[in-house]
Amino acid sequence: MSDKSRLLLGIDVFKNDFDLVLKKRNIALITGSSVVDSSCVPVYQTVKKKAGKRFISIWSLQHGFFIDRQDNMILSDSFYWNQLDCEVHSLYGKNRLPEEELLKDIDALVIDIFDLGTRVYTYLNHMVLIMKHLSGRGIDFIVLDRPNPLNGIMLEGNVLSEGYESIVGTIPVPMRHGLTAGEYLSFALTFYDLQLNLEVGKLKNWNRKNYFKGIWIYPSPNMPSHRTAMVYPGAVMLEGTNISEGRGTTRPFEFVGSPFLDHQKLIKGLKFLELKGVSFIPIFFKPEFSKYSGKVCQGILVVPDAVDEFNSFRVYYEIIRLIKLHHPDQFQWRKPPYEFENERPPIDMICGSDFIRKSLEKNLSYSEIKPDIDSQIQMYKEHIDHFLLY
Repeated sequence: MSDKSRLLLGIDVFKNDFDLVLKKRNIALITGSSVVDSSCVPVYQTVKKKAGKRFISIWSLQHGFFIDRQDNMILSDSFYWNQLDCEVHSLYGKNRLPEEELLKDIDALVIDIFDLGTRVYTYLNHMVLIMKHLSGRGIDFIVLDRPNPLNGIMLEGNVLSEGYESIVGTIPVPMRHGLTAGEYLSFALTFYDLQLNLEVGKLKNWNRKNYFKGIWIYPSPNMPSHRTAMVYPGAVMLEGTNISEGRGTTRPFEFVGSPFLDHQKLIKGLKFLELKGVSFIPIFFKPEFSKYSGKVCQGILVVPDAVDEFNSFRVYYEIIRLIKLHHPDQFQWRKPPYEFENERPPIDMICGSDFIRKSLEKNLSYSEIKPDIDSQIQMYKEHIDHFLLY
C-alpha cells in the first residue's frame, strides 16, 4: 500500500509535525498503556520522546493506565512510573476531575484514547466532563484522532435524553454513534458552548465505511477483540440486568446466560424473529468473577455473521425481552449504584432514557419501538452533519 493511501492515525501525523502541534506548550498526556501508533509503538513513548521537557505527566481514565481494572467503579491509584520517569495521575480514583495541583505548568492536554463507537464507553464521556470542568481556564485540548472501529456510517439505538447525562453519556448521541473521538468532542464543545481551544490531529485516508483494520490491542480488560466491540452496543444493556454478560470468561459480551436460563427456549424465540446477520449457539459457561462467579450458566453465544446487517442493539434488546418473558420470576433489573449514579436504575443510565426499560416491561418487540428509534437517529444525523470531519 502506498503512503498516499495508507491510513495515518492522529499520532502518526503528530510524529511528523510535533513542533507544529505542540507549539512549545507544556503538556499532560491522556491515554492508556495499550494505545499504539500504526507501527505498534505505544503512544506514551512517542509523545514523551517528541515532547521532551515539555512532557509533564500522564493522566489515566477508567481501567487504569495499565488497563488492569475490571468493570465499573473499580478505582485506580496515581503513582510515579520509574520506567518512563513521570507521574501517572488517575482520574478514575478518589477524584474524576483534575485538581489544581495537576494543572500546574500545563498549557495543553494531548488526548489519544481508543473509543469503541458506543455511547456508554466512558473514555470520551469522561473527556467531556473534563472539558466542561476546564472551560475558560486557558488550557488547550489536542485530540490525536482515531477511526471509529465500528465505522462512521451505521448507527444503533435511541439517543440520550436530557436529564440522563452521566459518565456513560454526556451528549445526545445514539448508542452506536458513528463518530471519531475528534468529532465526538467537537460536538460536545459546541453543545455545551465551552470556552476552550480544541484542536484535532486528523486522520488521513480513513473512509467512514471502514471497520477496524489492524492489530487489536484491547482498550479495556473485557474488550479483547473487534468482535467484542461489534456486539457491545447492545450487549452492554445486560449490565443493567441480573443476566451475565460473560464477564469472567474469555468471551465477554458475546456470552449471555445465567443459572436459570433455558437456552433452547431462548434460541427458539430468537430464530422466530428472523434477526439478520446473526446466529446463536447454545453453550454453558462458568464465570471466574462478576455475576454468578463459580457457577455454571446456561446461555448462548452471539455470533455476528454479516456485520453490515447485524444490529447489536436490536439483537440484545430482543434477548433481554425474551429472557424477561420466559423467566418473569427470576429476571431482575440491576439496582444502583452504577458508574457513580446512586438513584436511577442502571439500565436507564446505560440506555440514556427510561424508554427502553419501559418498552421491555411492556413486552414491546423491537419492531414496535423501531419507528421511535429511527426518528431519533434521523434527527441526530441531521444535527451532527456539521461536526463530521471526514
